[in-house]
Order: sequence, then C-alpha cells, then structure tokens
Amino acid sequence: MPQRPRKVQRISRACDLCHRRSIKCTKTRGPLEPCQNCVDFDIPCTYERPLRKRGGRRGARQGEQEPACQPGGEVAATTISPRPAHSENDLQVGVTAQLSTPLDNNSWAITDPHYSSDSPLTPWKALAIACHSVVQELVQVFPLFHPPSFLRVLRDEKHLKDQGLFASTMAMCVLASARARDGGLYSNQRSRSRLSHPPPEESIPRDLAAARGTEYMRACAILRIAAIQNGQIRDMHQYLGMYHTLSIMEGLHDEKLWPRDLSVVDVEVRRRLSMYTLDVFSATVLGGIIRFREVQSNVRYPREVNDDVLDSMIEAPISADCTTHEPSVWMRGWNFTTDLYRILEHAIDGQRQMQRTANESPWSLFRPTPVPDPLLMEHVHSLFSALPSQLQSTKPATGDPEHDIVGFQSANVQATLQLLSMVLFSSEDQGVEEKCEVAGNVLSVFSTVPIEYLKAISSPLLYHLGGIGFILGSVMEGSLSEMSYQRVRKLLLDMAALLSQMESGLTRSTGASERLKSWVKRIDEYMDTTRHANMRSEQPGIDQSQHFEGYMRPTSGQPADFDDPLAYFELPSDLLDD
Repeated sequence: MPQRPRKVQRISRACDLCHRRSIKCTKTRGPLEPCQNCVDFDIPCTYERPLRKRGGRRGARQGEQEPACQPGGEVAATTISPRPAHSENDLQVGVTAQLSTPLDNNSWAITDPHYSSDSPLTPWKALAIACHSVVQELVQVFPLFHPPSFLRVLRDEKHLKDQGLFASTMAMCVLASARARDGGLYSNQRSRSRLSHPPPEESIPRDLAAARGTEYMRACAILRIAAIQNGQIRDMHQYLGMYHTLSIMEGLHDEKLWPRDLSVVDVEVRRRLSMYTLDVFSATVLGGIIRFREVQSNVRYPREVNDDVLDSMIEAPISADCTTHEPSVWMRGWNFTTDLYRILEHAIDGQRQMQRTANESPWSLFRPTPVPDPLLMEHVHSLFSALPSQLQSTKPATGDPEHDIVGFQSANVQATLQLLSMVLFSSEDQGVEEKCEVAGNVLSVFSTVPIEYLKAISSPLLYHLGGIGFILGSVMEGSLSEMSYQRVRKLLLDMAALLSQMESGLTRSTGASERLKSWVKRIDEYMDTTRHANMRSEQPGIDQSQHFEGYMRPTSGQPADFDDPLAYFELPSDLLDD
C-alpha cells in the first residue's frame, strides 16, 4: 500500500515587521529565533498585532453594502480596535507605500488605514526630528539642499506624498546615522541608538527612466557619500553611476535644458547638486575614472549668498547676477574648492598621459604645453591669498553654527589644497627630499586644523592621508640614506598619530595607525640588525636608548660618509610588501 503523502503545512506566521512590509519572513536561525530581516535591521522581532482568522467574515459583503441599523433607524457605530503599541526601537515603517503609476511621484500615498499624523510614535515625526538636528551640520560638507525649505517640507510632511522626496529624506537619515555613529558631527550631539529606517534604495525605481525629478539624484548623491562613510567602495561606484544616469536624463549638466518656471531656490539647488568634486576626488584617491569633465558642464557656480537671503527670494524673478550686502563666506570657500578640483582634474590627466607613449593616442595632437608644477602651485596660492581671511586660517570650533560653518569650510579648503599639492609633486622624477617636503607640509597643515573639523570631514580625510602614504611608500622603495630614512620614519609616525586620532570614533576603522607603527617597528629592527652586522671596529657604537611608544628608536646621528655601507641602502621586498 503506498504511503500516504505528507500533508503540506501552512507557512508560519510572519512577524510584525515582515507583515507591515509584505516581505518574506525567513527564520534561518531556528523557529524561536528572530527572523533575518529583524536581525538585519537590529530591531526586536515581535508578534504584537492581534490575531484574526483567515478569509472573509460571513456577511461581510452584505455589511459593506448596507450599514447595520439599530432599532429606531440609527446607524450603529463601528468599533475599531486600537492599534497595538510598539516599542521605541521598533522599525516603524508603518505602511507599505504603493504607486498608482511609476511615473507620477505625487501619487505616492500612504495606504495604512491606521496611520495618523497625531500618533505619539509615528516614524515620520522621528525622521523629521532626526534630520532637523543634524541637517545644519551635514550641509557644511555637501550643500545638496536648501535647509530652510527642506525643513519646511519635512514639517509639512510632503515627503509622504512624493516618493523621490521620501528617498532623499531617508538617504539623509542614513548619512546622519552613519556620521553620528562615527563622531562625524562637530557638536556634542550623538544618536542614542541606531536609527532604524527602511533602506532608501527601495524607494528608488529599478527602472531609472521612471525616476523623474531631482530628488532621486539627490538621494543617489547622499547615498554615495554614506557609502564612503561606511567604507563601501563598490556601493559608492554604484550610486555614482545611478546619479550620472539620472543627471544626463534630467539635463542637469546644461542650464539651457532646465525648466523655465523654476524658482530662485530651485535653480540654486540644482546648481548645488553637482557631484563633480566628489567624482574627481574618488578618481584621485581610489584610482577610478572621471565620469564627468568640467568642460562638458554649462552650469553656473552657486550664488555666494546665505540661505536666509535665498529664502526671502523665493518669489523673486531669476537673474543671472545677484548682489547682496551679506555674501556667504562659506559658499565662497565651496566654490574655491571646485576651482581646485578643476585644476586637479587636468593634473590627473597629465600624470596618466605621461605613462603612455607619445603616439599611442590622439592626445599628442591636442596636448597643450604643460605648465611646470611650481608655477601652477604659485598660481593656486595666489588664488588662495585672495580668499576672505576667515578661510585662510582655521579657528577652533565654538558650537556656534554661524562661526563653525566657516571654520569647517576653511578646513575643507586646506584639505583640498594639500591633495592637489600631493598629486602635483608625487611624480617619479621628484627626489626624496622633495617628496618628504610635500608630505611634511601636508601633515603640518593638518596638525594645525582643530580635531573637531577633521572628524567632521571624517572618512574622506583618511583617503587624503592615504595619498601621503603613497608618496612616502615610493620613497621607501628607492635608495635611502640614514638621514633620509630618519626623516621618512618621523613622517610615518606623525601620520600614524593623526590616523589614530581620526580612527578613534570610526566604526569602519581599519587599524591603519597600528599597522603603520608595527611596520615602522619592523623596519627599525631590520635596520638595527643590519647596522650591527656591518659595524666596523672603528665605527662608534650607536645609541639605542631612545624609545618611541614602547619600542626601540635608532638615532640618526651625523650624516654618514658615502663609503659607509649604511650610507645608501634598499629595504628588502618582504618589508615593502606590507
């Protein structure tokens, strides 16, 4: 007799999160453990919603067609069960949002019948509060929005009706959470707990042709910055590609293609949405490519006015020139850094072209006469000297946003100047002394910048310091003397100290400072062993009584003669591979 087939059991009940979001509730760790989605979002896996039988109720269709009447002809009041309360840490996505059409952002509406703007723990109020507390600090890094109008949009809850605006708002919360986690806010504000939110990329249509408007571009731009903050380089390139795709489709690169009915604020926001500087930055420090060239842009620089001045010009007609008695020193510094990145773009082109043969490409037909690097830096410093005095020196942070916003921009200008200097002087034809001079100047400048601003720059600054390591690494690969090694060694330890300060609050810290100190220690041990093996009887002993952070530090002493075996040496390959 054939065995009776096993009855297929009904799937287990989904948790509250998966039920609200209409996603599969997968328990990979066991039936009594939290589901994978709750583990990913780091929230409690609860089953607090009331139980109800499957299927429709008997007489429900009749009840829907005709309201029940009490004796006397009065309509009976419908009893609505109250919505179960949720814990503070619960992911209150609240609803599954649906689009009536993928091309209409304004039709994106909430379908949760229990949602109320007066609810004590509505997620939208949490989003607005989270953004309001940090938006003034995040705008100091990238002016991707106009803070007064953006905060009004949150207050009016317009992000509940526009999917693109919701995506950019959620992206802002992702960036705010990551920077607060890593201490990237110069004030004492810290998030008490991890910000729980739905992934903003879920609000970006998979078909980018349906992502109309600038809000999706802003969401991709902010997510790219968040990816850098989290050390997710592949995600950074993904969002950058999405941004450029949307930018080309919207015609962001040419003001002639913009709508004619834009307000003053809308025009300025579009001008601020450029990812050109970040594009050149990633190509410089991460070895990528520059996707958007400065000569292909037909967009004016953002006006150097304060945001409150722009806010008062919302109903004013658009004019090409705008004069005000209150110029924005901060925006002046931002536009100056854009000038530096335009120079940096061509400096990268010149360096990469030097690696090719003369007739390998049409570049030789159009190549202009290159300007010597010293003359180029002299021109850059002349532009720097024309900046307002507030941008030429970085004052300590005071907690006053009006003061600190200028101080941070001054630190950003200094960091960009040093990045340009490292690129120009990192060519192979530079000698050891020249490279050490550049690296020493960079570290000297960073040592004068208050640590609050360095942490506000956060993860991107680590990549700046990586450029110093590249320069010093090229020095260590060549022939060294005792004096040059001691100079490089001091620079490496100075950089390790700066890295230690920067990595103290970063969640994605890689321990680069400790590895750098360990590498210097290994080289010191190799130097000490080689020095004793080659020491001649007439050569005076070398004092090894000095210490640095717990390990032996050899002294440089007097410069050795050229006939000394230790006068010029090369480090073994196994040390350089580290």
